[in-house]
Amino acid sequence: MVILDTNIIIDHLRIQKAQSESLLMQIAKQKPKEVLALSIVSVQELYEGQSTKDDHKEQYLLATISPLKILAYTYETAKLAGEIARDLRRPIELADAIIAATTILNDGFLLTQNNKYFANIAELRLANLR
Repeated sequence: MVILDTNIIIDHLRIQKAQSESLLMQIAKQKPKEVLALSIVSVQELYEGQSTKDDHKEQYLLATISPLKILAYTYETAKLAGEIARDLRRPIELADAIIAATTILNDGFLLTQNNKYFANIAELRLANLR
């Protein structure tokens, strides 16, 4: 399973205006049988954006994420996210800790544009498009 960081969805929403191929489209082409998923916290982050006030843009967002498996925020996820945040030498955003924990607990690979934020998290596997 490939779990998408919020920035992969944001990149896709923005880049489609330029008619270019987003990372989301690349991963879907390269690994068509792979399950693509999204942490529920990413849904929250996406709705924090002002563009979701626009009905047309919200519908495009929903069309983008509806084929994805949405992964729940559970007690186990909260516990592991807290441990990740506690044990890292450099601070990590709560949402990033939750996304990392979700990826680990679902035995997935995280696809992100910010590898540096996640590089020192034990057991976290980062996806590679190559």
